[in-house]
Amino acid sequence: MPLGKILNLLLVALERISAKPAKVTDELQTTEELPSTILVENTKVGAATISNLSPSTETSIFPQLEVFEEKNAIAVSKLQDELHNFVSSNAEVEGAIIITIDGLALASVLAPGMNEELTAAMSASMLSLGERIGRELDRGAIERVVVEGERGYGVLVNCTQKTILLVLASSAAKQGILFLEIKQAVAEITPLLK
Repeated sequence: MPLGKILNLLLVALERISAKPAKVTDELQTTEELPSTILVENTKVGAATISNLSPSTETSIFPQLEVFEEKNAIAVSKLQDELHNFVSSNAEVEGAIIITIDGLALASVLAPGMNEELTAAMSASMLSLGERIGRELDRGAIERVVVEGERGYGVLVNCTQKTILLVLASSAAKQGILFLEIKQAVAEITPLLK
């Protein structure tokens, strides 16, 4: 069946359902009567099915979606606040970012000029590589991955099975204290990720 004819049949059906006249272009108008059921790609579509797609169904979905988005916004805001508190309360900590294992940033407090997307992607790759190395060397589950450079540390730890925390610390940080602070931060962040 030509596309124009299918569109016209759908417009006529919607016109009957809504009782409001639909605007149909001259090209699509036809004098054929709408059959009670239309077969489109082996799927029956009747007047009852089309009425289920009315605007009243759409509006009942949107409040649920808005509540879901609002809850997510609140959760991200709490994560952001928790990260900010962690970074600001530890003198040696210069930044932190929570990312998914896919490399997407959820919340971050990074130094100006740092690319959040690139940092998130590299961190996920680094942890994935660290876990593979741990398996190959028969070291068991990875507790943390540490990168030590002349200007400080980058420490990656798992928060949940699907999220990672990267902490950037200055070279003045003492590793034992830094690891303890990170462990405490993870304990406070993890409930917010569930």
